[in-house]
Amino acid sequence: MGNLRIKSKQRFQKSLFKRLGLLVFVFTITLTSVLYYQLQYSFTAPDSILDAHETYYYSEMVSKWGNPPDTNQVSKEINNLKMWCGIFKRDITELGIAYPGKVYWSNLPSNILPEEFIQFHKSSEFETMYGIKIPLKVFFGEINTMSVTVVDNGNYLFYLAIDYIPPAEINNLLFAFILAILFIIGLYFFIHRYLRPVQLMKNRIEALEEGDLKSKIEIIGEDELADLSYSMNQLIMDINILLENKHQLLLEVSHELRSPLARMQLLIAMMPEHKNLTKLKEEVEFLEGMIGNLLFSDRLSLPYSKLDLQKFSTQDIIGKVMDMFPTNRDRVKIDNNIPDKQVYIDETKFSLALRNLLDNAFKYSKPQANADIKLTVVKNGDIEFQVKDSGIGISKDDINKITQPFFQANQTVSTKGFGLGLTICKKIIESHKGRLSISSEPEEGSLFILHLPKI
Repeated sequence: MGNLRIKSKQRFQKSLFKRLGLLVFVFTITLTSVLYYQLQYSFTAPDSILDAHETYYYSEMVSKWGNPPDTNQVSKEINNLKMWCGIFKRDITELGIAYPGKVYWSNLPSNILPEEFIQFHKSSEFETMYGIKIPLKVFFGEINTMSVTVVDNGNYLFYLAIDYIPPAEINNLLFAFILAILFIIGLYFFIHRYLRPVQLMKNRIEALEEGDLKSKIEIIGEDELADLSYSMNQLIMDINILLENKHQLLLEVSHELRSPLARMQLLIAMMPEHKNLTKLKEEVEFLEGMIGNLLFSDRLSLPYSKLDLQKFSTQDIIGKVMDMFPTNRDRVKIDNNIPDKQVYIDETKFSLALRNLLDNAFKYSKPQANADIKLTVVKNGDIEFQVKDSGIGISKDDINKITQPFFQANQTVSTKGFGLGLTICKKIIESHKGRLSISSEPEEGSLFILHLPKI
């Protein structure tokens, strides 16, 4: 169940809907930009065949005006097309470049000055590109950022500009983006509604982590997600049955084992004094302790194990733990720098964790050596309960394994144990959202620290 909890947190640590929304957003914006650019380019690129056709039509229109131009026809057509036009005598420089000379006829605005014309493309380029024969020379360019076309009929230069200021391209782009965002919002709500069973499954797994093995996922629809929801409900039900069966089996086995142990204790008490009597008592107590620890370890492993969390002072916790060692009380050296600090714990379970650490310190230290308890507050506000022994130390390889059930480091052959003490300590502190850390130096002892989060 611990692995299931870790995998579930990793799987759902990021919102699926947010990731889908981001994917749809990026895809839509990219698609909109590409389509807009492609369509805009098709109609505005100066080297398209449409521009070649436009060049030809300008050439034909100016050819019909005559040479010299009929100003009445020019005025009529220019007004009809909502255009401006300026006709100038053609002036040739010594370089062979035509410039506008004397004004022949013009209705150009004052801000359109022919001498400021900047050329971009000319008709000869389109003739080469598309093989279209264009009668007159035509030039595309601009004056003061306004698009202007110049037609050269050999005697006159015709400056043509549209009497219309098109809307800025940014407006079209903004409109496209607004439509895209509206589409994304609608699609997001559709996806959120359609994938609601995924959210329900996420909530169910979080409830499972909190110990809820009874509630079920609501089945929505009849598709694959509905099948998955049903399968998860069935899986959790099976897990619940397996856990209950396992726990019940341990209870029954422990009961069957404790009955003969109780009879053995009674018989030992009735036996006359013998040199092996003490050894028999120790073995019976060892078996009794093993059964108790197995049951307690199993309860801590269940996802529905609850903590009776209350506020206690560190002074009270240390006092309660010390009362568990009446004969070894004088072997404990306490260094408490935070006597009035409040902690939020399950008193019974947390005291048991400290008791196990002290018990190990006595077992694995040198004969009659002291065990040290130190309380301190670290920078982030966490409280540390440190227990140090004076044993022979633990190898680095064993430190990584020592909290595993039934594992015992090869320290001494005379020390009895069954390898559950540190396992229980680790489960207790982790159930309090804390952690157990272990460090050791050869021949200098080991240090065990219970890191308890601040309230």
